Amino acid sequence: MIVVCDINEIWRKKPFAAMAEKNEVLGISPADWIVAKKRGFASSEGALEVLPIALPPSWASRFARVGQRILWNRIKKACTKKEAKLEGIVLTSPHYLPLLDLIPKKCWTAYYASDDYRSYEGWGKIAELEKQMVQRVDHAFFVSHGLMERARDEYGVNADKLSVSMNATESRFKLDEETGPVAPPKGDLRRPVAGVVGGINERLDFDLLYQCAELPDLGTLLLVGPVPENPSTSLQKLLHHPKCVAVGRQPHETIHQWFQCLDVGLIPYVATPFNRMCSPMRLFDHMASGSAVVATAACDQVRFFKSHISVCQDNDSFVKALQREINGSRINVPDICWSDRADVMQTILKGLPCE
Repeated sequence: MIVVCDINEIWRKKPFAAMAEKNEVLGISPADWIVAKKRGFASSEGALEVLPIALPPSWASRFARVGQRILWNRIKKACTKKEAKLEGIVLTSPHYLPLLDLIPKKCWTAYYASDDYRSYEGWGKIAELEKQMVQRVDHAFFVSHGLMERARDEYGVNADKLSVSMNATESRFKLDEETGPVAPPKGDLRRPVAGVVGGINERLDFDLLYQCAELPDLGTLLLVGPVPENPSTSLQKLLHHPKCVAVGRQPHETIHQWFQCLDVGLIPYVATPFNRMCSPMRLFDHMASGSAVVATAACDQVRFFKSHISVCQDNDSFVKALQREINGSRINVPDICWSDRADVMQTILKGLPCE
């Protein structure tokens, strides 16, 4: 059995839920008891069983050694109860470093880096913790080449123990090229529709989106995702544009329908270190839905898909690409599903030492 600590975010749950379809995987959902009381724990998904664990506050930081010993004891009890042999453990955050001292040598260990944790506010000396994590585990996976290359250059580890496993999409997002965009889940939008799906936050260039909304040939600029309670001046201006329609946060279970209703998907990231290192799930969801995609070059990962999407170096080229794609043909790319990522990771994990 493989244990994953933790799967509390959807982008960490998805690859291991896919892996659980072919292998026994136990996802750990820890939270301090105050947080757990407010928002609950992650739930099981498909074949992925999830073990919720309530822990004392600061279990991952100030009291990490105490909290993670409790965590380890719960993991051992779960394995005993299931009569399962523990093959290895995947750790998804540098905060799990103390857990490495508790895991027996007969089990392999891996690190799955789904984000640029250095950009997280209040995470302190996270780079040093991650360095120790990558140096000590048997293998480390990163969702982007930028994250992997930084680890290779700064952490002094052999390249053969590092891999890239980008994010991916689900089969439900797939829409045939011949089908064309579907009707939106709710409301009546004037076509053509260009849209942003995901967090509507400071990672996006709202001035650029306003320029897009000004295109005479564009019918609707659609924003699907949570909007800040106190939006910036540029976001407020965009929200008041007559072509802009913001529908707020939508259930993940139906989010694929919003991707599929677009004529053009937009990924207007601003140039920041966090955006450069990221692996946006929205990129793969857009491509699966068949809509044309226009993206800024602020995310390094988009360059791997230049043959399928428009990657733009500045605002003018972005607006021109949108104008070109508004009435263009839909794209048809190979599925890039979580099962593909899981299969590659599983092949690597099977080659790690396990007694």
